[in-house]
Amino acid sequence: LNKSRQKIAKKYFDGINLDFKMPYQNSCSYHFYWILVNNRKKIREKLKKANIETGTHYKPIHKMKMYQTSNRLPITEKAGKEIVTIPIHPNLSESQIGKIIDSVNSLIK
Repeated sequence: LNKSRQKIAKKYFDGINLDFKMPYQNSCSYHFYWILVNNRKKIREKLKKANIETGTHYKPIHKMKMYQTSNRLPITEKAGKEIVTIPIHPNLSESQIGKIIDSVNSLIK
């Protein structure tokens, strides 16, 4: 399963035309694959219309209730508002992977 996700991650890394996306490393299991986008809500809505499920799995830890502080971490907070996870499960077909790549690229032009 990890090898399948690694192959998908490599295709995403090579195919998605974003400067800020999860880097490819063959030692990673790729439980998630993230990209950073300027308008997360709009991008997620458009991907949903294309039947591509997304998520927002990473929230800055200093904003979580248990760890909440008055500290400001502007770069972390910005990334927390822009991160989107895209499908990477091993059952994705080649055509689904291509559709995800093409859909993301068409939305970021």
